[in-house]
Amino acid sequence: MDDTIRRRPGVREGYPRRRRKTNYRLVLCGALAVCLILAVLFFALFLNQRGKTKDLEEQVKKLTEQTQTLTGEKTTLQSTLDGMYDSAIAALPDPTTAQTEALPDLIPQLTGSIYLVRSTGSGYQYLKIPSGILADKLIAYRDAADYTAAASGVTADLWVLYDDKVIGIKSGTDTGFVSTDRTASGAEYTLPSGFSAFVSSFFA
Repeated sequence: MDDTIRRRPGVREGYPRRRRKTNYRLVLCGALAVCLILAVLFFALFLNQRGKTKDLEEQVKKLTEQTQTLTGEKTTLQSTLDGMYDSAIAALPDPTTAQTEALPDLIPQLTGSIYLVRSTGSGYQYLKIPSGILADKLIAYRDAADYTAAASGVTADLWVLYDDKVIGIKSGTDTGFVSTDRTASGAEYTLPSGFSAFVSSFFA
């Protein structure tokens, strides 16, 4: 028997795996590529927004020009209309002096048309308004929505007599009363702007 110790062939141990070295150059190139793509996207977005902003500025400019044109046309039309009112008022006959010094007695006598009445201090004068632009404007004032309740104590010296109501006006102000039963007194209101000045112009 062979006493020689037989050694088992050694088991080769596996070589340790090599750690992969981080390729910083590749990572840096990737990051730069991403940054470049983002920069291109942001630049494209900027150009797009800039184009939209420019379009909006052009639209605002056009609207401003149109507004200025319309304002000029409105001013011209208003001037023309004012001239027509002045001519129509000038064509009216002189006011008629009432034969009574009591307004409640005068109002029932003035029917069938729109009448304007003013106090002379000692009596009353009145004008009959024919159908046309003057009557239309007086009707527009009558039907306006901007009547608001006012404090009591209004003393009227101008009156507009319609078929369905009487509106009394304190000249120089936009206050007066509205009578829905066609009498010489009624609920007091702040009247539409310009109403008093328009009625006063008939007796200027």
